[in-house]
Amino acid sequence: MKVFILITGSEFTMGLKQEKNSLFIAREIFKRGGNISGIAVSPDDLYQIQFFLKIGLDKSDVVIVSGGLGPTDDDITREAVSEAIGVPLIFHKQWLEKIKKTLRKQGREITDSIKKMAKIPYGAKLIENPVGKAAGFIKVLDDVKKAVVAVPGVPSEMKPMVLKALEMMGLKEEKQLVHLFRTFGKPEAEVGELLHDIDGIVFNSSPKGVDIFVSDKNRFFLENKIKVIRERIADIIYTEKDEEMEEVVGRILKEKQLTVSTAESSTGGLISGRIVNVPGSSEYFMGGVVSYSNDAKIQVLGVNREDIKNYGAVSETVAKQMAEGVRKLLNTDIAVSDTGIAGPTGATPEKPLGLHYIGFADGKKTDVYRVVFRGERNDVRLAISQYALNLIRLNLR
Repeated sequence: MKVFILITGSEFTMGLKQEKNSLFIAREIFKRGGNISGIAVSPDDLYQIQFFLKIGLDKSDVVIVSGGLGPTDDDITREAVSEAIGVPLIFHKQWLEKIKKTLRKQGREITDSIKKMAKIPYGAKLIENPVGKAAGFIKVLDDVKKAVVAVPGVPSEMKPMVLKALEMMGLKEEKQLVHLFRTFGKPEAEVGELLHDIDGIVFNSSPKGVDIFVSDKNRFFLENKIKVIRERIADIIYTEKDEEMEEVVGRILKEKQLTVSTAESSTGGLISGRIVNVPGSSEYFMGGVVSYSNDAKIQVLGVNREDIKNYGAVSETVAKQMAEGVRKLLNTDIAVSDTGIAGPTGATPEKPLGLHYIGFADGKKTDVYRVVFRGERNDVRLAISQYALNLIRLNLR
């Protein structure tokens, strides 16, 4: 089955927001043995949406549209679908009554804008929304043996509705088995060289490392591939689940009943922010210091003023004292620190753009690592935060 994904929303085409729904939809289609013929993003424009719908129907068996089913004036997906396939919109009576009942419980009156969320093309099958009011639908075009699926753009509504739609179309069973490796420590080119003879691999590189998706229709062959990959790159794999580094680190800290603190400069609180993203992190995270200025490093963390003068704030000496200082200040088992040049300014001939010193202290030793990450400022900061979290993992595994 060929599937075309259409995402609607002017916020995406204007660069105001990053589109992520197609990632989820494409992955679910792939796991069920389908092929993605294309992915398009359309502004909230009636004719543009119709244009992409017609392209999708021409190239694919199914078009899945995400977005534009809400109550506002720019939610026009249902109207675009109606005009594109030549089928009028009607109210789904049962869904409309459900909306009215929900509003009555909330003490609200139904309006025309809310009522339209119960409209679907004539002859379409309803996809119930488990979270919101906007109805989704599947409209089969019998004359050409194709279908249009429409779901909301809100991820919490979209995900369960896409899964329901796939089930309704007979795509419940996963035919393509996929295994994920999340790695950090080697660039994509090096990882690719190490795994060049294994088929069914897709790489995704980001400041957080390289994600490896390995797939096969046969479980026995997939298990063999997984075994070989583990043998070749075990040192850089930090998880084989769809989870973040901070979740892995948090689990290790909980298991070992250890506490951690952070002293940040270049990352500006990003490391600690990621740690507290994990529920239950209060059990092991005692706090952090964002010592962006030299005075903060000196007055709060106890970094030697003369050392900053002699070696600079971006130095091994300062990173070492920052890690030791925050560990002592917050009385934790371990601590990490960072100081560096995220860019785009601040570089010197001796200290290039992207240079960072990252410290790890546990009371017995303090190690400092010199690394250079190039790229946009916030990508560099994200990479440094990943490096620091990975230091905790490597030292405690």
